[in-house]
Amino acid sequence: MSLIAPRCDRCGSRTRHKEDDKPICQSCAEEMRLIIEASHEQRRQCPIDNAEMTKETAHMIVIDRCPTCSGVWLDGGELERMNGDIQEAAIMSMARGLTSPTF
Repeated sequence: MSLIAPRCDRCGSRTRHKEDDKPICQSCAEEMRLIIEASHEQRRQCPIDNAEMTKETAHMIVIDRCPTCSGVWLDGGELERMNGDIQEAAIMSMARGLTSPTF
C-alpha cells in the first residue's frame, strides 16, 4: 500500500476512495450521484420566460437554471442547506488560518 494516496480523477484531491477501480473523492462521488439522479427528473419551465431550465450542481445541490434569463430556482430547503455549507466552509477556512504559522 502506498503512503501517498492517489488523486481524484475529477478534482485532483488526494483520496483512498475508489469507484469502478478509479480514484474519486467522496465529494465528487456524491456530486456525480446527484447529477445522475437529476438527469431522471422532469425538466421544469422557467416561471419568468417559460424556457426549459437545465440542471446543474452547486455545493452538492442540484439547481434549476434558466439558459435565457439566467434565473436560478431552488427546491424547498436548498437555499438554507447551501447557506449552511458555505458558512461551514468559511469557519473551517478561518480555523486553518489561525492554526497555520505566520511569517
